[in-house]
Amino acid sequence: MVRQVSSYMLANIVSAMFGFASVVIFTRLLGPSEYGIYIIGFSIAAMISSLAFGWIKASVVPFTAHDDGADLRVTTGFAFIALIPLVPILYFAISAFAPQYQDYLLAAILLAFGIGFFEFYLETFRARQQTTPYLWATVIRAALALALSLVLVLVFDLGGTGLVLSVMTSYFATSLIFASMVWQHQRKPFDPAMLRAMLVFGLPMTVSGAVFVLQSMLDRFVLAGSLGEHAAGIYGASADLVRQIILFPGVAIGTAVAPIAVQLLAWGEKAELDQHLVDSTEMLLGVLAPAVAGLAIIAAKLASLVLGPDFRLDAANLIPLIALAWLFRSFSYQLLHVSFQIRKTPGLMLAQGLAILAINALALFILVPRFGLMGAAFALVISEAAGIVIGYLLTRRAYPLPLDPRPFVKVGLATLGMAVPTYLVDHALPGAGVLDIALPVLVGVLTYGLCAYALDIAGIRSRLKTLRTRSAPLPASR
Repeated sequence: MVRQVSSYMLANIVSAMFGFASVVIFTRLLGPSEYGIYIIGFSIAAMISSLAFGWIKASVVPFTAHDDGADLRVTTGFAFIALIPLVPILYFAISAFAPQYQDYLLAAILLAFGIGFFEFYLETFRARQQTTPYLWATVIRAALALALSLVLVLVFDLGGTGLVLSVMTSYFATSLIFASMVWQHQRKPFDPAMLRAMLVFGLPMTVSGAVFVLQSMLDRFVLAGSLGEHAAGIYGASADLVRQIILFPGVAIGTAVAPIAVQLLAWGEKAELDQHLVDSTEMLLGVLAPAVAGLAIIAAKLASLVLGPDFRLDAANLIPLIALAWLFRSFSYQLLHVSFQIRKTPGLMLAQGLAILAINALALFILVPRFGLMGAAFALVISEAAGIVIGYLLTRRAYPLPLDPRPFVKVGLATLGMAVPTYLVDHALPGAGVLDIALPVLVGVLTYGLCAYALDIAGIRSRLKTLRTRSAPLPASR
């Protein structure tokens, strides 16, 4: 578990670094309206990809992680080919209802296909527990996206549309680079029975996934519709910044949780599965909770240092709320959803997603006209917090997740122990330069590390003792 999480964590950290650099660069090169084009274009792509290909992504790990010889590759390839006619259909259908998106709509639709194909590769690596190709594919994709974005924006002056095009190209190019690793070795022929099984299992998961994607993107669409792409650009830049810091570590942990849980359930190891889920909870909270607290403390300075001048003021207020919402969301996605996945109960996941979406839509309807950008952030926090409660109650009808208070208490104490000195140091440094941010962050990391060691969060003290014991020299023989 720790070895796999480390590999997935490294992949996502490096990817996040490229994403972080992208936010820094393009909020300076582009204004909020142009950046808003990228935010809306990517949101459209994510929504289409979830609807069209979510059933494929959802099926790979549950159908192949048992190592029983299942091979979805050719069957999945036929499915991708069969879905190609969706490109013109979606283009003309969406253009008819939303002509304001027409300039970058085709790029967004192609990006959706690129995301779907690339995520099939990543899920294949994850099901095989091949962490090295997963790592390299993730990193290369992120690096290509940044490099191509610089070319299309600086050289060809394509603005926000250039960002959508470059990200789209990065997904297809990376899939081509790793094609041999996915498709090599003997492949089983097209299997209609397997396709039907994937559809039966995956389509409800697709609906659930689409609901959760819409929940993630709804605030952007509402802001763009009510306040314009300028508002969506500012909000999206703030959310992108938080996403690079909060989302990817959580995904790295969650990526390792599900395959191991599937195997333990298949082997009938219920006690080991429960302990695995408790340990995963502690690890997830142990990584994300201090990150959220740190972001809230340094939000104003971070926004001033990282984002362009037109984004900073609003982002300083948005970042703490969005970070808290992402903590709740990560808990749902990376832990609660494991219960639905291993029992193959997508209907329960759909029920949670619909409840969160309804709460968010109602909150956005009430709060955005009154509070603008902050209203959207408050709506996100409210809906994601409610989602945890609803999701946990629903897991009692799938695989009941063990509720152990110790991880919450330990991580809460360590985070509090970190937050106090970090806050004091942050307020003692009035500037917004690199040093003014680096010192509070360094204090927070060191303090949290000491607290985590003292409380043995995620078994860190035990693991370090084991390493020291293994590395200790053997006594000299007499």
